Amino acid sequence: MKPTILRTNATAVTRFLSKIHASLEPGESLCSCKIFDCGAGGPIPPLAIFAEQGMEAHGIDISETQLAKAKAFAQQISLPIHLQSGDMRQIPYEDGTFDYVYEHFSMCHLSKADTAMAIEEMQRVLKPGGLAFLGVISQDCWPLSFYGEERLPGERWMVEGGDERRHSLFSDAEANALVSSWNIKSKERSVFHVGGAGLSKDEWKALHLEAPEPCSLDEWMARYPERIDRCRYVHTYFYLEKPPA
Repeated sequence: MKPTILRTNATAVTRFLSKIHASLEPGESLCSCKIFDCGAGGPIPPLAIFAEQGMEAHGIDISETQLAKAKAFAQQISLPIHLQSGDMRQIPYEDGTFDYVYEHFSMCHLSKADTAMAIEEMQRVLKPGGLAFLGVISQDCWPLSFYGEERLPGERWMVEGGDERRHSLFSDAEANALVSSWNIKSKERSVFHVGGAGLSKDEWKALHLEAPEPCSLDEWMARYPERIDRCRYVHTYFYLEKPPA
């Protein structure tokens, strides 16, 4: 069986697998471990790389369409992945069910209040001492208008894939508060320079209103060659431990 190759935007999930391996005691195997994905749908579900390690893999997704794609992939490569419809704000598993829990690019569409609820649920279904991986969009993204109209503080709405969707963006203080009841093993900021290459001079001119530092319009237009470096998507990732009982 060929190993599953994730999409480039899921490389952080592969790093979580590396951290799981690093946490094992000598001679310890993953075959008796259970892992859970909040938002497991899609044509190439990251759960596959954990199932290939012999882990008991479970996941939920609120979208039946995305769930069907994940099930088709698992069936095609004959991987035992347990997938069901579900909402990460009310995870359909008992307390302390899993050794590992993660989400990737799923919580970003929740409201800020619902994000906190989902993280509480992830902690609930995780065993004491278990590890979790999750992330939020940072308010250090620029320009913020790329993420739509702000309707509530830090919550922006835009049309994506034909549907209007929310993106919640968090300051560092807000992100840290979300995981204040966990033991933080490590924290990472991933910066992707996206969206700048295709900007016309007129589009760059319109972004003068969002310039990160005060400058004249002439100064701003002189920075047009820097547009690729200035446009950025920033994601804050946490590797967490549920406090031992």
